Amino acid sequence: MKKISLYFISLFAIAAFTACNENFEDWAAPQTNEPENAKSLLFEVANTSASFDLGTITADSIELAKQTKLSNDPQTTVSYDIQIDKAADFAAKLQVAASLANSNFKVAKADLQKAVEALYGKRPEARQLVIRVNAYVTTPDGQTSKVQGNNLNVTVTPKAPLIESAYYLIGGMNGLADSDASKLIKLVHSGKDVYDDPIFTALLKVPAACYWKVIPQSRVDALNAGTSSNVWGDGVLGCVTDGDTSEDGKLITTNPQAMQIEDAGWVKITLNMMEYTYKVEALGEISPYLWVPGNHQGWAPDKAPQLFSANMDMVYTGHLYLNGGFKLTGQPSWPSGGVGVDYGYSYFNSTTENITDDGGNLAVAEAFYYLKSNMATKAIEATKAEWSIIGAAVGGWNPENDVVMSYDKATNCWSVTTNLSAGEFKFRANKDWGINMGGAENKLTFNNGTNLQVTEAGNYTVELYLTNDEGSHCKLTKN
Repeated sequence: MKKISLYFISLFAIAAFTACNENFEDWAAPQTNEPENAKSLLFEVANTSASFDLGTITADSIELAKQTKLSNDPQTTVSYDIQIDKAADFAAKLQVAASLANSNFKVAKADLQKAVEALYGKRPEARQLVIRVNAYVTTPDGQTSKVQGNNLNVTVTPKAPLIESAYYLIGGMNGLADSDASKLIKLVHSGKDVYDDPIFTALLKVPAACYWKVIPQSRVDALNAGTSSNVWGDGVLGCVTDGDTSEDGKLITTNPQAMQIEDAGWVKITLNMMEYTYKVEALGEISPYLWVPGNHQGWAPDKAPQLFSANMDMVYTGHLYLNGGFKLTGQPSWPSGGVGVDYGYSYFNSTTENITDDGGNLAVAEAFYYLKSNMATKAIEATKAEWSIIGAAVGGWNPENDVVMSYDKATNCWSVTTNLSAGEFKFRANKDWGINMGGAENKLTFNNGTNLQVTEAGNYTVELYLTNDEGSHCKLTKN
């Protein structure tokens, strides 16, 4: 058997950190023969800096810690990595590769960015981290032992642009006067942290060719607070060249010019605020909405609930109370003078069994429904829906834990007052996962939304307002 050397390692924190000296003697298996003369590796680590702002650092790698002393047997080799966590117990530690150059331990800037995002998210706020350097000593016979270094405290700010809580459209599509913020068109957002979901969208019908810019929430706040009398100001977003008709491009805040939509019709505008880009999709006369007038609301299209095509794929969905006959219309009015369309029973090639023909109208028994219409295949289905709460917050995810809600058609609200534990939950129909809602309280998402969260146990009144994929939301009030 080859002899295995014993290595003694001492690690010290210097500068503002408490010194820490430790001897590691049992690196290898117990020896059965006489050990060689002991050899030593002296390893001291300290901070290179207490703070790193990844938004201002231009280098691809960062000197995160420095080695102040190294006394090592030349017959051994040493490699390193760095562990990163929120706390000194390293319970959720992340490990990143590290290299040693000119006595400094370097990590890739991209690796450090990913580590901070994994621990805290993408929001560009100063984050407290604990790091330690691991040394891996390999003897000539190929045996490797690890020694953990002392803890160092650093502050790291991840790189990310400013993203505000909301954005609005201004321009010819709404005839906005400079001092009037009431007509701004607010872009839709999921309600998640804007650094986890930086996408904002708007579907709107443009009456004619028009110029437009983007107004951030801070400008609206200034107008509402009376600290500004004009919507134009710091933070307004536009493009480089005035009148740019490109379908996509970069948004800028320095001397922003107006983008231009060339043709009237429905458009979808998408902003990616992590990338500061915009995209304009011309949809022509295809409306993202279908109106549902009927017996349930007095046959008034302009006041009717709407189905919504979230993907603009001719599939329209919504949640609504129905009572007898109804139709679908392509506009908030009945056809007149050859303008406009409506869709009754004879239009559809396929209907579910609970939809009948009522003198040319579609008709169902009185109830609350999930309504889905595929206008491309001319198919329509109505599913009666009784809503409930399910999840850890109500005792578990099994069917016996569903807490059934009651519906008030006057307020279009499903509600229940019940005890909730701290934990996750979702809404679902008919105690089944075929129809469910999750996401954020102010923006519920159909069938693929994340679980909602109760942060504090207690007795709550839970209100669920279902319309379509654009407007469904809920409210939790602790009693």
